[in-house]
Amino acid sequence: MKHGQSHSTEVGSHRVILYNAPSEIERALGSFCFNGYSQEKKLLFIYDRLTLVDLQRAIEPYGMNLEELRRSGWIEVASVRDTYSRDGVLDLERMAKELEEKTREALDSGFEGLCVAGEGSWIFDESFDAAKMVEYESKMDEFISENPLDACCIYDTSIVNKRMLLQISSLHPFAFDTDSFVPNYDYFKDAYRNNCESDECRQLYRGTATMALEMFRIRGFYAEDHCENVSRLASAIARKMNDSRLAGELETAGKIHDIGMMSLFSDMIGKPGKLTWFESQLLHEHPLVGYELVKKVPFPRTIARAILEHHERLDGSGYPLGLKGDEISIGGRILAVAEVVSAMSFYRTYRDDYGIEVALNEIDDKAGSFYDSDVVKTCFKCFEEGFKF
Repeated sequence: MKHGQSHSTEVGSHRVILYNAPSEIERALGSFCFNGYSQEKKLLFIYDRLTLVDLQRAIEPYGMNLEELRRSGWIEVASVRDTYSRDGVLDLERMAKELEEKTREALDSGFEGLCVAGEGSWIFDESFDAAKMVEYESKMDEFISENPLDACCIYDTSIVNKRMLLQISSLHPFAFDTDSFVPNYDYFKDAYRNNCESDECRQLYRGTATMALEMFRIRGFYAEDHCENVSRLASAIARKMNDSRLAGELETAGKIHDIGMMSLFSDMIGKPGKLTWFESQLLHEHPLVGYELVKKVPFPRTIARAILEHHERLDGSGYPLGLKGDEISIGGRILAVAEVVSAMSFYRTYRDDYGIEVALNEIDDKAGSFYDSDVVKTCFKCFEEGFKF
């Protein structure tokens, strides 16, 4: 350790490891710990389902011995119950304060910072509060962006449902994939919205969206220009809400919001009458399929997220993840309103009533329960001021 030398000005990183069996993450955990050790940062391992035996197995290939590191003060271990609970109850405020204090203690002891790997699966044994978790992660992001704290959150996918996994993943800029940590495209903070700022990049993703739209037309998914209509209305709503950046992103998202439908059987798309249970389950996956496809293109992340959420409803009755309230992004809420208004304005084989009046009555009746009230009001303003499909 370089006692007496000035500390590195490098700020930390925020990472996530998702695992189904401890053996799956040995390489990830070992690599993370060795990287911190090589940068002369103190190591902190907070364990729960993962044990100290798992930690020793992970660091052994890097020539690190757990007991020797503990004796020398290079590594500290603690149970999540002792560290992050107060009187046996999860305390997120204490979690954040604890990591801030541990980082400062490491710096005061001559280390270059703190490298902490913590098991987080146990949080879902408690009464999980998504809003508080987002607040905690945001606070930690702010601290990490200014201090030498490398944090790696570890979750057991076998006990966390799909909806929660997406929420957890989206809170971390870097995720372990195969054999290294890579930028996490589920991470939707503002700093990662701006990854396509050049005119060339904008032209590229708009052109990609237009190409996908033409594929829809060729396959004859809709009698009318549904995706173009959703694109125009969503963009108009966002612009009326004074968000020109979001308007441009939703113009693209609207064109490809149903790209996941390409995975469905062709005869399902125009099938008259009610879908079978199995067909409904397939249909409910199309936003998730679309999201996974769109993530593979360097679109702004708000586009992928809006596509994922365009069938979510404020009361949690939507699909594919059953998100509620503020869990749904503003882009997702706008796209949801634009999608239903466009769809209900034109004939479909499975219902008789349709038209602009029917569509606007639907969002008016469900404002505040299914649809964001401000978005609904803005949608009405757009039509009052002359918007037409």
